[in-house]
Amino acid sequence: MAFKGITFNGLHSYKDLGLLIEEKEIGNPEKEKALVKVPFSDVEYDFSELYGDQNMSTRTLSYTFNVYDAKHETIDRMIHLKIQALNHFMNVNKMIELYDDDYPNWHFLAEVRNAPSFSEIRNLGELTIEFEAYKFMIGNEIEGNDIWDIFDFDFDVAQTTKVNIDTFRQVFLINNSPTVVSPTIKASSDFVVEFNSVTYIVEKGWSSDPDFRLYKRLNVLNVTGEGTIEFSWNKEMI
Repeated sequence: MAFKGITFNGLHSYKDLGLLIEEKEIGNPEKEKALVKVPFSDVEYDFSELYGDQNMSTRTLSYTFNVYDAKHETIDRMIHLKIQALNHFMNVNKMIELYDDDYPNWHFLAEVRNAPSFSEIRNLGELTIEFEAYKFMIGNEIEGNDIWDIFDFDFDVAQTTKVNIDTFRQVFLINNSPTVVSPTIKASSDFVVEFNSVTYIVEKGWSSDPDFRLYKRLNVLNVTGEGTIEFSWNKEMI
């Protein structure tokens, strides 16, 4: 029987660390509202999407593991597993990928920032690790992939993100995320991209611009140049 777990910092919680998940909680982000009330009235303005997106907080992922070695069943072995787990989970100083086996097509960006809690009864320990994570889950595959087995009719869009340009072409990209995304662009030559009344110069090779963002749903780009241009991003979901 294959026990499920999480993969973080290159190791699987059960296969590599011998930890069984006892319980977990996948928290959700909160909206960060920017509300301004007009003095002497009941009118209230919401500036949360002033820059095109709803601000949200980070989310909390909490995992409680049983720390127990069924083969040796000693206190020393339990303590050894605890030390090994703590040093593995804590030895990361930024948000990195966390893969939960129950979410096979997604991953989180997470980091342990609060002190883990640990309790023990004889040779059985219980370790709770709390991760602070990026507000959205991130799809494992880039948009525009044609992997039929993982296509989700509720969340996915069948579209072409790599196009050939002969002088000029309108490119239609659908961002099915509930948030804006900033794609990475691969170009075979220099291009000019006009989008939302802004002109972007895309140089040959790989490039990215945090100011170039695809908004929710349909985005129409006017692309001028000669060659192939590809837009690459991963879907994000709450």
